[in-house]
Amino acid sequence: MSMYDLEEEELVAEITGRGARRLLIQLPDGLKNEGPRLASLVRQRTGAEVFVSAAPAWGACDLSLDAALRLKADLIVHYGHNEFLREGSNGIPVVYIPAKSRHEIIPVIEKTIPLLQGSRVGLATVVQHIHALPEAKNFLESKGFTVQIPGRGPWAHGGGQVLGCDYFGLKRIEPEVDSFLVIGSYFHALGASLSVGKPTILADPYGGTVRNLDHDRAKVIRQRYAMVEKARQAQSFGIIVSTKPGQSNPTIALSIQRQLEENGKKGVILYADEVLPDKLLDFTDIEAFVDTACPRLALDDPERFSKPIVTRDEIMVVIGAWSWEQLLERGLVRL
Repeated sequence: MSMYDLEEEELVAEITGRGARRLLIQLPDGLKNEGPRLASLVRQRTGAEVFVSAAPAWGACDLSLDAALRLKADLIVHYGHNEFLREGSNGIPVVYIPAKSRHEIIPVIEKTIPLLQGSRVGLATVVQHIHALPEAKNFLESKGFTVQIPGRGPWAHGGGQVLGCDYFGLKRIEPEVDSFLVIGSYFHALGASLSVGKPTILADPYGGTVRNLDHDRAKVIRQRYAMVEKARQAQSFGIIVSTKPGQSNPTIALSIQRQLEENGKKGVILYADEVLPDKLLDFTDIEAFVDTACPRLALDDPERFSKPIVTRDEIMVVIGAWSWEQLLERGLVRL
């Protein structure tokens, strides 16, 4: 049995109810192996034609709208994330299935107790474990902690949920807690740590491990400060706009271009489907890049890039509109 609830019966009912005859299924990397089985099940039960996307699916912001249009699909099924758009800009409806996890969370939460600082804990998780938050809250309270579950953010639709780019709920309750506990992956917990100033603990139910991310946060902050300082020396910037529907920010890119030029620097806007180091190598005259898409593209593994790459917030420090301290106060990970 899969460790995730893929809601096969609900999926079949959605396809049948909508009368869909051709669909595109998107799955994140950890669930792609389920694609062939899901495709076979759908074909047998509904007679629909099924295409399984082999492309990355980084989030609900990364819908394969263009691919679905080219395939003449009449439905997109997107696994692993919560709702972002009910319907794509091309008119193709989207069904979201969060893939609830069946992993036990209490054993790993118990391991975090020695790491939690203070008695007031902010508790959050990813969409796969939202259903288990009441159980986690009750357990922590039985151990003497006062537990705060944050409200929703702009893209995080459920209370207590965090996304790789949405930690607004945590920021709101930060003054009321002593430390944060994030149930899920290192990727999401690190983002939380970079968004708040309080100690952040990861409880990873997949590997059964726990981790205090204070050291990781400090390391990334040092890296980002060095990246901003390198970008200050640049005179020509490539401002990257993503083609992904939830990450495309051309208006912001145009504003950054204008501000760069007002500060005596050059800026050209680049349009890209994936922000990958190899795709930037041919722009030899550009000295630094600005990522206006998902901020994690610039923040995670910056050593992959041969030239400085900063986020749309960090460029404000580069041109002197913000101080470094103001950036840290806002949080490094923001949409």
